Amino acid sequence: MIVAISLVLVLTGFAGSAGSVSIIRYQGSPAIAKFIEVANVAYGKAYFTSNVLTKSKGGEECVFNGSCDIGGVANELKPGISEKGGKAVLIGKDGVVVIIHKDNPVETLSLEQLRAVFSGKVKNWKELGGFDEPIQPLATAPFSATHELFKRIVMEHADLNAKVMEPDPTILLYVARNRGAIGLTSFFLVDKPRGVKAVKPDGKEASVSNAAYPLLRPLYLITKEPPREDVKKFIDWAVSKEGQSYLKCCFHGIE
Repeated sequence: MIVAISLVLVLTGFAGSAGSVSIIRYQGSPAIAKFIEVANVAYGKAYFTSNVLTKSKGGEECVFNGSCDIGGVANELKPGISEKGGKAVLIGKDGVVVIIHKDNPVETLSLEQLRAVFSGKVKNWKELGGFDEPIQPLATAPFSATHELFKRIVMEHADLNAKVMEPDPTILLYVARNRGAIGLTSFFLVDKPRGVKAVKPDGKEASVSNAAYPLLRPLYLITKEPPREDVKKFIDWAVSKEGQSYLKCCFHGIE
C-alpha cells in the first residue's frame, strides 16, 4: 500500500512546490514506516512516500532494484548488503509483544511456556494459571519480521501452530474481543492498548527501553552507496540527537 502524506505538505509549507522539494521514497517495514510518518512532519526538509510491506526484508531488495531511495528492515539483516553496494544504518530497536486479553489473570510466561502454547502442546489457560478457557494462538504472516523473530528466539526455529491473521492490527482487535486469545504484534501497534495487555516473557517487562527484554529487534535504514545527498542528510538526522528524540516516541533509540 503506497501512502503519500499530503497533509505534511501543508504543515511544512511544501504544498505546490514539489519541483523544488526533495521527495524520498521509503519502502519496507511497517514499524519503521511509523517513524517515517513522524519524520514527515518533524524533519521538514523533504517529504516521503511510503510503500509499506508486511515482508520487512523487502526493504533490503528495493534499494537495489530502484523502487525506493530508503529501505526499512525490522529484523536481522541478510548477508551481502555491502557487497551489493548497499549500506545499513541502525536507527533503533523495536520489539515483538505477546498480547492477551486484559482480563486474563496470567502476567508472565517463560519462553518454554510460550513455545508450548504456540506449538499446540498447551491448549488451555488453566494449565498456565489462568481461567478454564481454550487457548487461541494468533500469529502474523510467516514471512513477516515479527513471525521470523518469534520463530527464531522462542520456537527455536520450529514452526508455529497458530492461526495467521493479516494485517497485524487485526490480531490486536481479535485478542481484545476474545478472552482465550494470545497473539503476536509489534510495540508500535500497542502504544495505546485497548482491551489487551502484554505478557512478560521470562518475567521481563515488555518495553522498548528494557534492554533485557528477550524479543527486541533492530531497526535499519538501507541505502545504495553512495546515497543521494538529501537521503544522506535525512539518515544523518535520524541518528542525531534531534532525530532520536522523535524516534523514541515509539521505539528504543541507539543512544
